[in-house]
Amino acid sequence: MKTIGIFLLIVVGCYGLIDVCPGSDMKKVFADCLKEYGGDKALLTDWIAHKEAVDQKGKCFRTCTMRDCGWFDENAKLTEEVPLRAAYVLYGGDESKIPKILAAGKKCLATMEYDEKDICNSGENWSRCVLGTCKDCGLDLGAALKN
Repeated sequence: MKTIGIFLLIVVGCYGLIDVCPGSDMKKVFADCLKEYGGDKALLTDWIAHKEAVDQKGKCFRTCTMRDCGWFDENAKLTEEVPLRAAYVLYGGDESKIPKILAAGKKCLATMEYDEKDICNSGENWSRCVLGTCKDCGLDLGAALKN
């Protein structure tokens, strides 16, 4: 138990070193993906509000942001760094939320259901899992877009 606590302190202390969207600006990725999937700002608004994607375009918009930030590997599988990156994106500036979000992300990564035919469904499965597993964590996707 002590080891887990020390690990979490190290992780939280290193958050300034985490690049949630390697090689790109997260706001630009969101804008580019929004444009790629029709420009309807409801796609982003619904995601920030933790609503399920209403159609394939919504699922693909969400997956586009993950893809363009390098969250998927060359085999369309989420990388091991994703729970940490997701925690940093969703913590809304409140570092006390990070351990819960990180735990939810790891659980979702371990139980992730991939759709071999459609990466958009895989991205939505990841999103729904994290949002559902951590519904009481105070997730804040909107804050990541304000920075």
